[in-house]
Amino acid sequence: MSQTVAVESYQNDQTKVLRRTKWKKTLRSAITGYLYLAPTLIILTIFVYIPIVTSFQMSTQRVAPFGNRTIDVGLGNYEKLLTSPDYHNTITVTLVFTLITVPTGILLATIFAIALSYPLKNLKWLHRLLLFMPIVISSAVTGVLFRWIYHPVVGYLNYSLELVGIPGQEWLTSKDWALMAVAFAVMWRQLGFNTIIALAGLQNIDQTFYEAAKVDGASLWQRIRHITLPLLSPTLFFLLVINVINSLQVFGEINILTEGGPGGATQTMLYKIYYDAFVGTPQRGIASAQAYLLFILILILSFVQFRFVGRRVHYQ
Repeated sequence: MSQTVAVESYQNDQTKVLRRTKWKKTLRSAITGYLYLAPTLIILTIFVYIPIVTSFQMSTQRVAPFGNRTIDVGLGNYEKLLTSPDYHNTITVTLVFTLITVPTGILLATIFAIALSYPLKNLKWLHRLLLFMPIVISSAVTGVLFRWIYHPVVGYLNYSLELVGIPGQEWLTSKDWALMAVAFAVMWRQLGFNTIIALAGLQNIDQTFYEAAKVDGASLWQRIRHITLPLLSPTLFFLLVINVINSLQVFGEINILTEGGPGGATQTMLYKIYYDAFVGTPQRGIASAQAYLLFILILILSFVQFRFVGRRVHYQ
């Protein structure tokens, strides 16, 4: 009996030693991992997490232009924005801009991707390179480039239109054309990225589907409609989500081309945040509240896309 008790006591001691050793190894691994992550965590804390908290705190305050005095107003800044006709116009411009750029950009990218996926006689790599080149250009460079193109006197666009007898326009100073002009510049810059992503999705489609369809006598349009688009839907859904987020946050082209004008015709939510925070008389409390309203809008639209569009995606 005493021998059995001794064996059990020994086994319990060994179990405790093993648990203690395992716990020490786990703790050592965790400490090692956090030490490796420490530089990144420190940078994220300083430049991301702390500013997020500070910005929310500022959104509940009325901040003096030079930040030397603050008054707590609770949700007053949000109420002021949501009851402001000027801010309603800003939201409308942002949503209209998104509706112009996202469907058109994805449609063009899909067409180009399908065209590039078919065998070309030569220089296929050159066609892909030319389509992808705009993505490596910054939004500031894109703005400067299209500012020259849209120039009413020496711009290439008006010059080309006048050659075929069409009168030129004041593209960037007309309320009718300014938003469309900026949207075209943004779509041009994003076209390469969208096309490459769509092309990658096309190359993942099994070619046996097309071979079987050809045997059954399906036309090119029928193959695209019943095979390509359904099997490409995960890629198109990804492009939809990414492009909506990018369009809601467009800034560079608007800042260079129109500065939110004329008369607020191109004043998007992100540009208004910049304008209220740094241009004229700074209203950093109002600007911080706008930043959170933009964040909420992105969350809502992302939820709607996943809830109503994501369920229609066809996964192989």
